[in-house]
Amino acid sequence: MRKIVLLLTIFGIVTIATTNTYSQTRAKWTRALQKAARTEIEPLAAWVFFADKSTNPAARLAEAEANLTPRARNRRLRNRGAGNLVDHYDIPVSPRYVQRVAAGVRRIRNTSRWLNAVAVDATPAELERLAAFRFVTKIDLVRRDRVPEPVREDALAPPMRAPSPSHAANYGPSFTQNDQINVPMMHDLGFSGNGVMICMLDAGFNNLDHVALDHLDILVTRDFVNGDSIVSDQAGQMGSGNHGTWTLGAIGGFEPGQLIGPAWGATYILAKTENTVWEKHIEEDAWIAGAEWGDSIGADIISSSLGYLNGFTSPDPNYNWADMDGNTTIVTIGADIAAGRGMLVVNSAGNNSLAPPGTNSLIGSADGDSVLAVGAVDNLGVRTSFSSVGNTVDGRIKPDVMAMGQGVRTASATDPTGYSSLSGTSLSCPLVAGVAALMLEANPALTNMEIIDALRNTADNAGSPDSLVGWGIIDAHAATFSTLTGIKDGTPPPELVLYPAFPNPFNPTTTLRYELPHTAHVVLSIYNVFGQQITTLVNETQSSGLKSIIWNGTNRRGHKVSSGLYIYRLQAGELRESRKMMLLK
Repeated sequence: MRKIVLLLTIFGIVTIATTNTYSQTRAKWTRALQKAARTEIEPLAAWVFFADKSTNPAARLAEAEANLTPRARNRRLRNRGAGNLVDHYDIPVSPRYVQRVAAGVRRIRNTSRWLNAVAVDATPAELERLAAFRFVTKIDLVRRDRVPEPVREDALAPPMRAPSPSHAANYGPSFTQNDQINVPMMHDLGFSGNGVMICMLDAGFNNLDHVALDHLDILVTRDFVNGDSIVSDQAGQMGSGNHGTWTLGAIGGFEPGQLIGPAWGATYILAKTENTVWEKHIEEDAWIAGAEWGDSIGADIISSSLGYLNGFTSPDPNYNWADMDGNTTIVTIGADIAAGRGMLVVNSAGNNSLAPPGTNSLIGSADGDSVLAVGAVDNLGVRTSFSSVGNTVDGRIKPDVMAMGQGVRTASATDPTGYSSLSGTSLSCPLVAGVAALMLEANPALTNMEIIDALRNTADNAGSPDSLVGWGIIDAHAATFSTLTGIKDGTPPPELVLYPAFPNPFNPTTTLRYELPHTAHVVLSIYNVFGQQITTLVNETQSSGLKSIIWNGTNRRGHKVSSGLYIYRLQAGELRESRKMMLLK
């Protein structure tokens, strides 16, 4: 009898210990993961978060700064200032932690230095063992949701306004979507996004040989779903590429008479981050990996027509309107960190229509406080019925701005010479991102937050922003030239900067501004379109810093010149820059 009691006592101790261990490990699981463990098929996709990164953070920070590419360094210098180029988000995840996790799971999906976490495929039992590690602080579910999928409207597209003969380019059926946001005026002035790098995060990119896409400067591509560099469809792989083709055509297409996108002259990096196999679901870990990749290469802008809210297969673990507070969804946290690196993150607001009073229909990362969320209007400027509304749970106005998202002209994803008319905030988002590229080309000193402020403050509802349309439909020209009054004195730029004339077009005078990186002999001259020199405004040695001079539209003899397009050229030592301006009388 005594032996039996002793055995029962021992069994009780073991049971209590096992229960306590189970309870402690599950305590590190989020509620979403606990629900998924009961309802979803194994293995689960989960985030494993770590407690720390390094025992020598100062050395790791110095290493991170030394590894910045020149483009990334310049972007951070513009947005963060000298002496603040990197922080703890830039320190890589501990390789030792990653190795220990990798040994106990099915696979490592992605590693995030921003989140200090790895995304894994693992069974509940494997996740329980991971939770027992002291260096693991939390385990969460990798969330899923549909892309804001555009609806094909080839037969239902609304009537378009005829292109104006006063513009230099022939926009064809794409005129309305550009004219509504005042892009043609920017193109007339010679801006096309040249020198700006845009990172597209999307479902994939088929038909890149399309006649309106084959001109694009595509620097590099990466498939974060299948782990290779091919972003078009491949037999036996996950994910299809139509959605990325459509958004790329909207922002960067160029075939006169058919399609012209706002930023057709920009440089692009393309990331396939959506796994469309699972009923159009997408996964956050690939989005985060794509954003970190874009940061490392030096992208200036992220254009993302993807979003996270709720899905089809397992509704319980997914997000809902109450999570749209700017701090909950993993993708929103990642997007705000990306903005902290100096990238401008432009994201679709979502295609979830109206919401009950006191709620919202936003998608992550549109709720981010540093994210430019874009809603959709029709060709007449009226909000579409599907465009998601705010505000965020913490009371911030969303969406931020609007652009055309109904009947938008873009490249076909299958026909190398064909076109499609599509609807969704997926299409309004790249139009706004393209305008941001024009602004940055015009004023390379702009920070991402200055671009957001300028787009908001010059939009057509800026006087009374609300939860339906935010600050309203953007104005590319007004936003761009509003920024030129705010050029800051301070540390000389790392290279010669020649700003757009302001105002432009002008009559009778315009101001020309430039910044010198160092003392140099400066020559600033005006030429006509035939290359003939009209006058020289500056011919002297100048010190570094911001300079400005007014041109009154006269030649070297003091006579007034005729209306037309003029070129102003700046030479500072061996450095040269030139821009266009238009005199209208």
